[in-house]
Amino acid sequence: MPDDRPYERAGAEPAADAAPPAALGPDPARAILANILLVDDEPKNLRALTQMLEPLGQNIVSVPSGADALHRLLHDEFAIVLVDAQMPDMDGYELAAQIRQRGRTRGLPIIFISAFSTGDKDISRAYALGAVDYVFKPVDPVVLRAKVSVFVDLHKKTEAVRRHERALRQIEERQALIIRSLPIALYTADLNGGFDGPRFLSEGIAAAVGFKPSEFMEDPTLWPARIHPADRERVLSHVAAIDTAGSMSIEYRWHCADGSEKVFLDQAVLVRDEAGQPREILGTCLDITYRRQLEQQLAHSQKMEAIGQLTGGIAHDFNNMLSVIIWNLDVVTRSLKGTGKLHERSQMALNGALNCAELIRQLLAFARHQPRQPKVIQISELVPRMAKMLSPVLGERIKVGVSLVEGIWPVFADPAQIESILLNLAINARDAMPDGGTLIIECANIRHDSPDLDPAPGEYVTLSVTDTGVGMPQEVIDRAFEPFFTTKESGKGSGLGLSMVYGFAKQSAGHVTIESKVGLGTTVRIYLPRAEAAHADAEQDWDAEPDLVETGRAILVVEDDDDVRAVTVARLQDLGYAVFEAEGASRAIEILRSPATIDLLFTDVVMPGGMSGLELAQHACEMRPGVKVLYASGYASSFHAARHVNGELLQKPYGDRDLRAALSRVLGSVGGSDSSAPRAASGIV
Repeated sequence: MPDDRPYERAGAEPAADAAPPAALGPDPARAILANILLVDDEPKNLRALTQMLEPLGQNIVSVPSGADALHRLLHDEFAIVLVDAQMPDMDGYELAAQIRQRGRTRGLPIIFISAFSTGDKDISRAYALGAVDYVFKPVDPVVLRAKVSVFVDLHKKTEAVRRHERALRQIEERQALIIRSLPIALYTADLNGGFDGPRFLSEGIAAAVGFKPSEFMEDPTLWPARIHPADRERVLSHVAAIDTAGSMSIEYRWHCADGSEKVFLDQAVLVRDEAGQPREILGTCLDITYRRQLEQQLAHSQKMEAIGQLTGGIAHDFNNMLSVIIWNLDVVTRSLKGTGKLHERSQMALNGALNCAELIRQLLAFARHQPRQPKVIQISELVPRMAKMLSPVLGERIKVGVSLVEGIWPVFADPAQIESILLNLAINARDAMPDGGTLIIECANIRHDSPDLDPAPGEYVTLSVTDTGVGMPQEVIDRAFEPFFTTKESGKGSGLGLSMVYGFAKQSAGHVTIESKVGLGTTVRIYLPRAEAAHADAEQDWDAEPDLVETGRAILVVEDDDDVRAVTVARLQDLGYAVFEAEGASRAIEILRSPATIDLLFTDVVMPGGMSGLELAQHACEMRPGVKVLYASGYASSFHAARHVNGELLQKPYGDRDLRAALSRVLGSVGGSDSSAPRAASGIV
């Protein structure tokens, strides 16, 4: 029932009277604000209690009924409840019983406050309901604050512990998530050189190697048993020597469940006991397979680039020599026509030189300097035609199939080179299937998004050739693109087929890969960039040749090789041209400055002396705006790298027909089509 007497205050004590003593050092509990619940149906009593407890500096919540108290207890957490014993509707005893029935508030401290005593019966009833104290009015504020502060401090310390435990759990959960995602394995090893197996295996690495984490726990020998046989002895020797070294760091290969290999970086330290004696080894295995693949790809690319540069330089010198040999043999062969054996021998020598020229073209293809005549083509139309041509070449025991998806994108490439590549790959596949098999040529569209692995991100058309042959081991795949590397018997292969494929792919801004399994077969996949619309607009037909070669013109020949220059001058003079010759750019400029008539500048592209043929042509066009330009080179990379060059390019060594056709288009185009755009007389643009 209502209590008419207000709570009495013993005076205005400072807040420090009931405050907990200062702790030595920072106390996390002090930063926590506790909730104190006051329950009384009289507002003046609530105000009096609030004033008494305000010095504690906590959050005080006042409610007028037991129902309101239960509602607040559902949503908030309290350090203590001070409840009036006698209240209408729901008295303090019934409220205490409700509090004790709820799991969340079962241990909540309750202090009963009453204006009068009805005997030990009510006090016993209160303590039976879990009351921690029973206070009678009038209440001494100091005593009440002291009693309440005890439970407030207990609550705050308990809450601080809970928060600390919760923070620790969150840290542990984050660490567990990080560890589970890392490609690592934790292991222990004894000092006898043998592994005991991993104590922990992250889910990521377990999925990568194909074994469940529990399998390593059940079989301690599983991990060491699957170390690559070539690496196992080295690994175990490092483990055995760690008791003197104190630590180790070693890389080795590891056989996964599917037969593939992973590369692990194993780093371990020696753990000693309290007496300082070696006890065990603790280490981590980090999966560095992807890193090693990138490093190998970079090293391979650099090696191939270096070989390509060397090969291109050698090919340039060979082309100069072959130009002299082929021209003179051609002249001798024609002069000996009808002489019997002498003519036959001369023709054989000429054929041998022409074969050498073809070999040089393959070397240039590997070096990415092979002359080409690219245009926008539909591989989906070219491949079926080529497949029909391959069937008789490969023989009856090899079945040729074609797999094309709908809507293959166009590519900008030389169709003749694609046909040559398909032929080379088909012949390699035939040799890999001595007992017959299946050859499949596939085309597909792909979008490559990874910036880390070749090819560069973009849209590509893939041209794949797959056989069911003997396959290749990894050590052969690693060297397959090297020029002159072959696994065929002596005399049965030049070792330039795949080199030419590699050069064509790189020259076309694409990529090529080899996938092979011993006993299952091989797939060579070429990535060609999707053609841009601008290429189609730029495509022209340069195959048409004029019927008449315009002779009687004056030609300036610039060539640093004396023999090549002499042969070229002789050729042009035989064709009826007036010829000036220069061994370098400086002498050529002197002739251009002279009053002599010059209709055509016929210059080598790569020359010593600091000025290339391209730069010479630019000076010539400035000095004589009407002069025509014809380039000759056995090393066309600088010509391809230049932009907006005038004239045509003859690839050394070139034949008499190539020379006549180029001269016809350049000198015979007077009054005809514009010849200012760069053109290729031997398949070069």
